[in-house]
Amino acid sequence: MSRNQDITSTVNLTADCIYEIIQYVIHDIKTLYSCVVLNQDYCRVVVRILWRNPFKYIKQDETKKALIFRTYFSCLDDQEKEQITAFFHNSVIDFPKPFINYPSFLQEFEILNIQTSMRSFLYQYHSASTTENRINSVVHILNPFMEKLFFNIQSNFKYLNVDLNDEKNQIDMSSFDDRILGHVLSNINKFTFGFGFRFDIKMKEILKFIQKNATKLTEIISDYNNNINHVRLIFTKKEFKQQKLKKLNPEFNDLLDILSSFIISLDNLKSLEMPCFIRNDKNFVKKHSHSLTHLKLHEIRNFNIIISILDHCSNLETIELVSFYCNKNTDLSELNKPINSKFNNLKNFHITISYFPVLTLFKRIILMSNNDLKTLYYDKYIVHSNANNFTELIWPFCTNITHLFIRIFQNDIYTIISFLESLDHLVFLKLDWDNNYLRIDQIADLAHSFSSSLQILEILEIDSSMIIEMLGALFRNMQCQLKEIGICMDSFINDDILEIIIAYARCKNSLIVFRYLNIPPYCYYYPQLSKHILEEARSLFTIDDNPEPFKRSFIEPIF
Repeated sequence: MSRNQDITSTVNLTADCIYEIIQYVIHDIKTLYSCVVLNQDYCRVVVRILWRNPFKYIKQDETKKALIFRTYFSCLDDQEKEQITAFFHNSVIDFPKPFINYPSFLQEFEILNIQTSMRSFLYQYHSASTTENRINSVVHILNPFMEKLFFNIQSNFKYLNVDLNDEKNQIDMSSFDDRILGHVLSNINKFTFGFGFRFDIKMKEILKFIQKNATKLTEIISDYNNNINHVRLIFTKKEFKQQKLKKLNPEFNDLLDILSSFIISLDNLKSLEMPCFIRNDKNFVKKHSHSLTHLKLHEIRNFNIIISILDHCSNLETIELVSFYCNKNTDLSELNKPINSKFNNLKNFHITISYFPVLTLFKRIILMSNNDLKTLYYDKYIVHSNANNFTELIWPFCTNITHLFIRIFQNDIYTIISFLESLDHLVFLKLDWDNNYLRIDQIADLAHSFSSSLQILEILEIDSSMIIEMLGALFRNMQCQLKEIGICMDSFINDDILEIIIAYARCKNSLIVFRYLNIPPYCYYYPQLSKHILEEARSLFTIDDNPEPFKRSFIEPIF
């Protein structure tokens, strides 16, 4: 073959190969969209990925929600569309059926996303002067078509999220065909059921509606898919403390019994997130003592239940105890009982401590672990002289921690400094400090305690007249070479603060990203960062002024 001959070679990759390549940019939405137009093979793979749950890419953008639902609406048959477009300026022709069956790609069905996007779409196209009643009347007509579109023999959901917090014209899944619903629910591996309602609606009717849906869905999952691995229940009983709602308690308790029996009916539950409401905890722990590896509890009012669960679920790798509630009737004696389980597999522990007795529980869980803890989110809201003793006790069981959130008060600053000095493998540190009372010399000592392994530092909710001096002392005295810095301000990031970060970046030559979040409560005007300082900063590192919530847990969410 001649060396000068023009040779064009094409390598055709299989869909499996393309899918593996795409995994490297799976969270980069811009790159994914670029891949759609790369060629036909990439388009087929990436479109399926983007439409597994298109809502997770758009946050709260109502226009994009409407566009997603427009695509789904276009997938209906023309005669079905005619029943809805009778209310529009547009005709059926304006919603041509696509060549791709987008609903068949959906793997994460979240009922609230479908409902809100449907309403955004209807508000955009409704022909008459739009009122909530008019929109509700169209939603009522449209809901059965949504059932046909999403729940059919082609459906391949991996996750079903039934959140009934929005009481307006919810899709009633209790009326779905049992055979189709059985087919759909037999394939899911994750299930969320949530509910709630306001005081200004017909609460008894809503409660009956929630109960019907809970009964139907839990019975079918128990019958067709009792090996489901991940379950989340989201609700609160706070509103039922109101005197006027006491008459609803029997119905509410019936609903709790339905959900409790459902949890106990499952055979291979690996992760569970829920309010701490299980009544028959003996049956619960007997059923799930070996399979459960991830437990997240909130609304913790009955300490007997939580001790019983922890005492028997020895295979837990992740424990999240988010919110405790105590009052004068709370039995705190349960917290004095020893925990018999050895948490030899515990890797992640997240706890929010609002009451001193909860510190005892925190200490016991740490002491029963096997010094293999990797992430610790230790969020305490109490100032107590004995708190320092607890911190000293847990040191020997936390030496392998790589990710730490800790709240620092002035009275325990040197205990925390000693704790940080013992962490040789720390990579990610979130600090929430009592910055109005920490002295500059204490800040300098804190900076010296950071391990050389530290790569990411986040500082939360800074609000102090000494903020420039404090941050200056912190970053001047650090020995570690940070790749990422995040600051969450109660006031605003200004030129002085950004110059401190610039100076650190020039000194260490390691910083890649600077994230900041302003959360001023009452201010409508804030000074803009100087253009030349912003340009200087951007020449050194990336600036992210719309980061993920700073108080987000280290634990990768299952749902």
